[in-house]
Amino acid sequence: MITLLHARLGRRWARVRHDGERGVALITVIGLGAVLLILSATMVSVAISGATASRSDSDFNAAMAAAYAGVEDYQSKLANDNTYTQYGAKGTEFSKTSTFTGTAGNPAFGVGTGGTWMPVAGSTTSSYRYEVDNSAYSKSGILRLRATGKVGATTRTVVAGLKQKGFIDFLYFTDYELFDPQLSNTSCTPAYEWAVANRPNCTTLQFGAADVIDGPLHTNDTLLICGATFNGTVTSANPDTPRYSTPSGCGAPKFVNPDYPAFAKRVDMPATNQSLRQEVRSDLTSSTVPRPGCLFTGPTTITFNSGGTMTVYSPYTVATNVTGEPATGGSVASGCGTPGFSGSGGTLGSPGGQTMPVIANNLIFVQDVPSLTSDPNFPKKAIPSFSCTGADGTTPGNGVGFPVVGETPPVTSGDTISYGCTKGDVFVKGALKGNVTVAAANYVYVTGNLTYVDQAADMLGLVGQNAVFVHNPVKTTTTTETYNATCRNGFFVYTCTQTRDVTTSTLLDRSKTDRTVSAAILSVAHTFTVQNYNLDNGYPKGKLIINGAIAQKFRGPVATTSGGAIVTGYTKAYKYDTRMAFMAPPKFLSPVSTSYGISQLVESKTAFTAAGVEIK
Repeated sequence: MITLLHARLGRRWARVRHDGERGVALITVIGLGAVLLILSATMVSVAISGATASRSDSDFNAAMAAAYAGVEDYQSKLANDNTYTQYGAKGTEFSKTSTFTGTAGNPAFGVGTGGTWMPVAGSTTSSYRYEVDNSAYSKSGILRLRATGKVGATTRTVVAGLKQKGFIDFLYFTDYELFDPQLSNTSCTPAYEWAVANRPNCTTLQFGAADVIDGPLHTNDTLLICGATFNGTVTSANPDTPRYSTPSGCGAPKFVNPDYPAFAKRVDMPATNQSLRQEVRSDLTSSTVPRPGCLFTGPTTITFNSGGTMTVYSPYTVATNVTGEPATGGSVASGCGTPGFSGSGGTLGSPGGQTMPVIANNLIFVQDVPSLTSDPNFPKKAIPSFSCTGADGTTPGNGVGFPVVGETPPVTSGDTISYGCTKGDVFVKGALKGNVTVAAANYVYVTGNLTYVDQAADMLGLVGQNAVFVHNPVKTTTTTETYNATCRNGFFVYTCTQTRDVTTSTLLDRSKTDRTVSAAILSVAHTFTVQNYNLDNGYPKGKLIINGAIAQKFRGPVATTSGGAIVTGYTKAYKYDTRMAFMAPPKFLSPVSTSYGISQLVESKTAFTAAGVEIK
């Protein structure tokens, strides 16, 4: 009985166990199905979100590419029209301090929700718009551009600093490696050495063994090098290597790169610096000249004082701003001094001149005395306490102290005589605190050291239509010398006594002192040189220290040598002011054609939504 009961219980337990296992299996299947369902749903979700992320990433990257395309578009427009800086649209925080004359019909200047966007070339989904900040352009040559790219609902923004490529990208720039024909009084016809078979009556100047060029150099010509050292990039427009030649007996040049000089396109000088004269017109304030500079007329002296002032003596000046071209109207501009003579002094025309704050971030232009009677600066009456004499009051001169006492004026040719009484010459020296460019219709004379009070903050430009001279006066005397000569009387030959004139030039200052010039220097039609660089043999000066940049039409000598030693003039000590790679003196002259390089490019906070709303 017990056995039978046990057997029945065993079979029942077995059935229960099997039924339970089927329940567990069902639960397991249901669980696995649920897991698979969840996994499937997750996979679908991941696939969908992945597709969304992929599309979002693509738009994100494409929006940045569109912003870059905007920067390149604006660069292209500047390269094709170097006055394009005047165009833009206000209406955003970025451009609120800018001055514009219009948008030139450019859709990329769109602003706001109703504003336009420029499609990226070749794309149907990408577009951009940009804003311009030109508020610092006249001060430092820098433009700021904020470009926003848009793809779908995604926008991204970059800010670029743009600087015009020009003469001051180089420590040393020369159009022709020739001695200036005006100063050598030769009939040389300038031409590039690489473009002609020969250059008759022309003198090519060389870089000597003692010369060290501590910065970038470019020439449109072929360099002549006698062992000089070049510590920066060296480029030439000569299409054929090696782009330089070495005279017989000279050592090889030293370059930091064995491939130098490298080829670079020609940089063309403008014919004149008269475009700078536009910067003193008061009738263009609503368009191209929002901040006119100062106009001075006739020979003018400027001394920069370390406290941030300048002392200006300019007896012919009547109007310091003008209207029209040629000028028909004029005014006395604020910050440019008080024209005329005053018995108590303190005006532009009073001996000793007028001291005033350095005109901030602007230009000074010195013009010739005009010949048109309709010009406001035409001299309509005699100038009190003024005569066309030198500093001694008797020697012919310019009335503002040149020639100095004891000086014999240098002889030059044609219409550009030294110390002309009505010429637009400027005589400058001192310690500058500020940022200013000084330009002259004729010569610029550096009559003493020109330095910065603050090397990091101050900047000076010097632009002469003709030569920029380092003043180095001499006194010339002529004496009669008796000497023995061979004479003839028929068939008889005998020794006789004859006389001849001997001219001697002596430096007024024979001391071996240095001269420092901190500036961007440009001679548009001629050269940067030292006055009387080749006179008074045996009395060389010290170093000519240039802290800045030099650009010139022709090479300008500063010394002569004998046996490798300098016997007259100055030893070169030229160093590039590296700030000029990304900024310029105010309103500095540009090449005939140029492009704009990017001095800085960073991504910034997005400026606009895809709907065109500015994000502040």
